[in-house]
Amino acid sequence: MSHETICFLGGYGDVGLRLARRLHVLTGARIVLAGRDGEKAENAAREIGFSCEGMALDIRAADAIERLRDMALCVNLTEASPPALVTALIANGTHFIDSSASPNYVAALRDAIAKVTTPQAVAVLETGLAPGLINLIAARLCHDHPDTRRIDVLIEMGMGVHSGFAATQWALQSLGQTYSVKMNAHWHKVRTGTLRRTVDTDTGRIDAIGFAFSDQQSIAQDHALDGARTFLAVAPGWMTGVLRQLSRTAPSGVVRRHAAILTGWMLRMPTMGRTGTRLAVEAFDPDGNLLAKKHLNGGPQADLTAAVIAQAARVLIQSGNERGRRKLSSILDAYDFITNEDAIYRYT
Repeated sequence: MSHETICFLGGYGDVGLRLARRLHVLTGARIVLAGRDGEKAENAAREIGFSCEGMALDIRAADAIERLRDMALCVNLTEASPPALVTALIANGTHFIDSSASPNYVAALRDAIAKVTTPQAVAVLETGLAPGLINLIAARLCHDHPDTRRIDVLIEMGMGVHSGFAATQWALQSLGQTYSVKMNAHWHKVRTGTLRRTVDTDTGRIDAIGFAFSDQQSIAQDHALDGARTFLAVAPGWMTGVLRQLSRTAPSGVVRRHAAILTGWMLRMPTMGRTGTRLAVEAFDPDGNLLAKKHLNGGPQADLTAAVIAQAARVLIQSGNERGRRKLSSILDAYDFITNEDAIYRYT
C-alpha cells in the first residue's frame, strides 16, 4: 500500500482529520487533504505528519478530474462533489467512498454510478455511522433472523463533545425537511420530527424523533422489508424536544436559511451531556413482535464515522475487488468490525 495515494475531499474537517490520522498510522499510503482553502489543507496536513499533504481543489472546477486522476482512492466528505465527478473517477480507475447521509444526494450518486457502463474501480456509498455502521448491524440482524420485516434504528448523540462543522450544519439543514420512509409496506413522505418513538436501551428509555438519514431507505430496499425507520435523540434529552420544536414549518425555515451562522455559534458554546454515541437497532417480525435488538455504546460520532471509513478504505486499496457500486455490507461485517475496532466500547 505504500505506493498508493488516498485523497480526502473536504479532508480538513473534523472527520477528515480523524480519518487521516488513522490511515496515516495504519497504512503506508500517501495522504492528500483536499479542499477549497489550500492554506487550511496544508496546515492540517502538517499536523498529521510525514507523507500527508494539503491541496487546494475546487471539486466543481473543470480540471478537478484531471488533478484527481492518479489517486488510488477518493473519500468524499462533502456533499458538494458533483455526481459527474464521481462517475469520471470510477470510470478512470479511482476507487470512491462516500459518507453522505442526505437521501436525495445519495440517490443522485447511486443513479449516476449505475449509468457507468464499464467501471474500472469500486464505489461504496453510505459509509460512516448513519448510514454505514447502522446498515452493517441491520444486515447482520436480517441475516440472522430471516423473518425480519421491519427495522427500527435509534441514534443518540451526546453533546459532551462538539460535532464537526459539516455534521452540525447538515443536522440544522435537515430540520423540517421532507423525506421518504417505508412503513407498512408503503412509502410515505414525512417531515423531520413528525415521527416519534421511545426506545428501551440497556441504560434506560430514550425519547427520539424521526430524522432524514438515508440509511432507512437503503435498509428497506436492500433487504426488501416492509418498513425501516431511523430516530435521532440528543443527550441531554431535553435537546431532543428542542429539535422537534425547531422542525416545525416556521422555525425550521429560519434555521435552514441561517444554518452556517448558527453552526458557528453552536461550536463556540460550552459542551454538555455525555460525550459518546449510543445506537440501538431492532428487528421485528411480520406481526410486529420484536425478534432481536443490538445495542452499541461507542465514542463520539466523528470517531465512529472515521473508523468505518478507514476499514472500508483498507479493503478497497487491496487488489481483487469487484468493480462498480458495492454495498458496504459486502466488504465489511458488523461483528468483525466491532470486535476489532478500538473506537467501540460495548456491543450487546
